[in-house]
Amino acid sequence: MSNSPTQPRIEIIDILRGFTLLGIIIVHFAEQYYAGMHPESHVNFTSKFLGDDIMMGFIGIFISGKFYMIFSFLFGLSFFLQLKKSDSSVAFFGRFLWRLIVLLAIGFVHHLHYRGDILTIYAMLGVGLLICFKLPDKFLLILALALIINLPSAVVRGVAALNAPVKQNEEQQNPFAGNNEDNEKYFNTVKSGSYQEVLKANFYEFEFKYRFQVESGRIYITMGLFLLGLYVGRKRIFENWQLHLTGFKKYLKRSLWTILGLILFAAAFFGGAELMKLKMPDVVQWMVGGLVFDVFNLALAMIYVAGIVLLFQKEKWKPRLMQFYAVGRMGLTTYLMQTFFGVLLFFGIGFGLLGEIGALTSVAIALVIFTGQIYFSKWWLTRYRYGFFEWLWRSATYLKIQPFRNS
Repeated sequence: MSNSPTQPRIEIIDILRGFTLLGIIIVHFAEQYYAGMHPESHVNFTSKFLGDDIMMGFIGIFISGKFYMIFSFLFGLSFFLQLKKSDSSVAFFGRFLWRLIVLLAIGFVHHLHYRGDILTIYAMLGVGLLICFKLPDKFLLILALALIINLPSAVVRGVAALNAPVKQNEEQQNPFAGNNEDNEKYFNTVKSGSYQEVLKANFYEFEFKYRFQVESGRIYITMGLFLLGLYVGRKRIFENWQLHLTGFKKYLKRSLWTILGLILFAAAFFGGAELMKLKMPDVVQWMVGGLVFDVFNLALAMIYVAGIVLLFQKEKWKPRLMQFYAVGRMGLTTYLMQTFFGVLLFFGIGFGLLGEIGALTSVAIALVIFTGQIYFSKWWLTRYRYGFFEWLWRSATYLKIQPFRNS
């Protein structure tokens, strides 16, 4: 979601959204739009040689789990920007709720083609913004941070650890692995199934997707990022980002120190347990390791955001970062078109390259596609006011065909 083109746009927000979409296409193409646990017969299906392993390691450390955080944060920030422009909060709430319903419909169609869809999650969690928009700043920030570090899941895992049996079966050790037979069937459907078979298979993946969201805590993190975006919007930080450069520098330094502290803690905790030959229950490892990973992702996402803002003030960097502006303005269209290319490339209804090429090749293709999206977005926005799906979403929201071409 983004602020209306009839109002002055905040360039840095669109740039951040565009940058985030770069990270998203890299992750999705590296995973070959599979979005789930692979079957045992296709272990490391994205790895063909050492370069693929290095690429997956790089993505795991620096990209995966970080860019969706920024994307979610911007969703909450955009909510505030729209609320601020509304003359009536009552009218805005009704329109925003309907807007979420339309997004849910778009996301549903998207999920039928790609089970890793995030739009349906955003549509449902967006209701939480309507519920929380009047919370006091301090409480809003505390709630946001508690959710972002996945505190609900940490508590649940902690309680489970106190009652964990000494021996656990394989399903308990990896609750997200799923049934191997089901994984095999889904892989084969995506790899060589018909269009109708893919739609049907993804329809039945809804249950697993939402169970994963809850059990992993991803749903809490996303909601927390929505609320953090709402909080930052209230503070007008991005509307007046030039006045907050000192604050961005502080966040950058604190995030770097946080990452260093997490690395040292993880080394001491897990390394110390290994040296002392202590056998920790798997659920304890999930709890501690998961918390460290979630905080690490947040800190690195903050580094990316603060870094881009600080670079944007520099004359030689501003035109470089502006390359992300157009593709970020039409973020919904960009996101959906990435899925189109991914499904076309990897699924059996297209070229069927799932498991046939490695992560390095897949990412190279993703970079070519994203570069094309940058140039396409620039060309498109010289002729049209919105990306196609932004226009469709807006028209459905107002139940009226909106102006499309630039006058």
